[in-house]
Amino acid sequence: MRRLLTLLTALTVAAGLTAGPAVAVNSPIGRIGQPLRVDFQGLVADVTVVSVEPSPIPPGFGYPPRPPRNQVWRANVVVQPIKLPTPYAMAITFQFRGITPTGDSYEPRNTDAPDALSAALANAPAGSTVSGGVWWDCYRDLVSNVVLLDKLTGEHLAQWNL
Repeated sequence: MRRLLTLLTALTVAAGLTAGPAVAVNSPIGRIGQPLRVDFQGLVADVTVVSVEPSPIPPGFGYPPRPPRNQVWRANVVVQPIKLPTPYAMAITFQFRGITPTGDSYEPRNTDAPDALSAALANAPAGSTVSGGVWWDCYRDLVSNVVLLDKLTGEHLAQWNL
C-alpha cells in the first residue's frame, strides 16, 4: 500500500511539472468611466462602462426583482467597434456581469427597452459608436465590479472597478 501511494504521489508531481506554467489572463482592468481596449479573436473594440446606478424596471424585464433587496441596477455602456469579423460579432460575444464584493455574479437580464445595449450591438459596424443599458436583478449585495465575458467560453475580456 505504501509503494502504491508513493507511486501515485510521484506520478502526480511529475504530471504537475510537465503541465507547464499556468498562463494568466491578459485582459484590461480599469476604473468605471475608463475606456478599455478589448481584443478577442479578431474582434477589437473600445468599451466603456460609464456608470452603474439604480433603475426603474425596464419594459420586458420578465419576473419582478427578487427579495430581499428587490432592486434593479443598470450599467450604462458605450462601445466603439474598431475591427469586427461580422457586424453582429459583439452581440453574440459580449456579456456584462455585475459582480458583488461577496462574489455573487448577476447575469444580465433581457429587456424590451429601446436603449438596451444588446439591441444596439446587433448590427454595429466598425467605426460606429453605440451605447445602451445592461440591467441586473440585484437581489443580494450591490455591484462593485462590472466584468465583460465571452458568452460562449466565459473568458474574461475586461473589468471595471466601481
